[in-house]
Amino acid sequence: MKNYVVAIISFFENDIKQFKITAENEYEALKKGMVEFTKEEYRQSEIDFQNSNDYPKDVDGLSNYYINCDMDFSVIEI
Repeated sequence: MKNYVVAIISFFENDIKQFKITAENEYEALKKGMVEFTKEEYRQSEIDFQNSNDYPKDVDGLSNYYINCDMDFSVIEI
């Protein structure tokens, strides 16, 4: 397991948050960060989406998906 800082910005909500995440890799860190970023009432929907066949399978796919949702992110190993 490695430590990461995941920064997520929502252009729609004008919000940026950073999370310290422990994960196996950058992709898993980003997934955990997205769950943390999601408002409590929508978290289960985010988890369900992550477990679906429609969820992107790599960091590039996540980048493309979330930029279309007016969101961007940065993941840095610390």
